[in-house]
Amino acid sequence: MIALAAAFALLAACTGKGKPPTKAAGTQLLVKRVSLSWGFQVEGEMTDVFLATTDETGKQVSHPIGRYKGTCAKITPAKEMGSPTGAACTTPEGGTELHAVVQGNQVVVMQMRTQPGATPDPMAREEVTRVGVPLGAEIEAAP
Repeated sequence: MIALAAAFALLAACTGKGKPPTKAAGTQLLVKRVSLSWGFQVEGEMTDVFLATTDETGKQVSHPIGRYKGTCAKITPAKEMGSPTGAACTTPEGGTELHAVVQGNQVVVMQMRTQPGATPDPMAREEVTRVGVPLGAEIEAAP
C-alpha cells in the first residue's frame, strides 16, 4: 500500500504542471513589427510621395500618397500632431506637411498646408489615405 501511494506521489510530481511550455528547437516567437519610411520621386517642380511599410521579415510595400509641389523630405512632426513620422514638401510660399498617424491597425496619412512663420494647426489636417497594418503590430518610424 505504501509503495502504491509512493508511485502516485511520484506520478503527480512528474505531470509537468507549473512548468513553462517548451518550444521546439530552432523555433522563435515572431513579433509583428512595421517600420514606416518615406520615398520621393521628383518630376520637375512636383514630387511624388510614397509611404513604405516594411514588416519584420523585410517585405516592403510602397503606397503612393500623392503629388506635391516643392522639395520634399522626411521630418519628425511636432509632438501635438501625434505622428511618429512625416514628410514636408516646401516652396518659398509655403507647402504641405504629411503625417503618418497610427490608429489601431491602420496608418492614416494626413495632410495640411503650411505657411512660413505660422504655427501649424493639428485640427487643420485632412485625411489623404489609409494603409492597413497587422493588428497588434509594433509600428515605428524608420531612421
